[in-house]
Amino acid sequence: MDIRVRDAGKRDLEHIAKVFEKSFNGSYRYWSLRLLNVLEVLVAEVDGVIVGGLEHYVTVVEGYGRVGVIGFIAVEPSYRKKGVGSRLVQTAESRFLQRKCNYSAASTKKGNTASINLFTKLGYAIHERGSEVFEDFEEPLYAYEDDVILIKRLEGV
Repeated sequence: MDIRVRDAGKRDLEHIAKVFEKSFNGSYRYWSLRLLNVLEVLVAEVDGVIVGGLEHYVTVVEGYGRVGVIGFIAVEPSYRKKGVGSRLVQTAESRFLQRKCNYSAASTKKGNTASINLFTKLGYAIHERGSEVFEDFEEPLYAYEDDVILIKRLEGV
């Protein structure tokens, strides 16, 4: 399966919104959709069809420097566990390196095992609520509803 990842255009946002609607509920659905027009967005395509999306931004975390943040990532249910999520994250990491980020980070709930497994497979360390690292990253990541922050030191900075 050939997975192509690229920057989203305005016309892609409607397709990504449908993927997010299938993947999130509650406040996660609200914020993933609301931020589509605010954050930078990557799309994953297979045979010209959008099958996944990732929202990202860069911030500064005291003591860590520039950090690339993956806000929301979602993949069409029928394309999960086929490498789409990994390709989206790896592309975001490349963008973060181009922007001189020292780290890449994401946050989620403990119960989101699919997300935790994706990020740990790609070399991210888990930091739970209550840890010093979690406290350092909670505000810059807007991780107020989450209890896990995943962080990876980027090579080549």
